[in-house]
Amino acid sequence: MSETITETPLVSPLLDSREVAAYLKVSEATLSRWRTDKKGPPFLRMGGITRYRLDAVEAWLTSLSADEHS
Repeated sequence: MSETITETPLVSPLLDSREVAAYLKVSEATLSRWRTDKKGPPFLRMGGITRYRLDAVEAWLTSLSADEHS
C-alpha cells in the first residue's frame, strides 16, 4: 500500500498593526494614516481587526524600491 503525502500550502503569517509598524520602523499612527490614505501595505479586516500578511508587506516594500528605479 502506498502512502500519499499531501503538503499543506504555507500561508503567510498574519501580523497586527504593532508588529508591522515595528517591522517598517514607523509609528502605528503612520501605518493607520497610510491605511486611510490607501498608501500603505495591503491589509485584511477580520471583524474590525486589521491584520497584514507578511508576504504582502514584503511585496509592497519590493514594489516601492522598483518604483524608485523606474
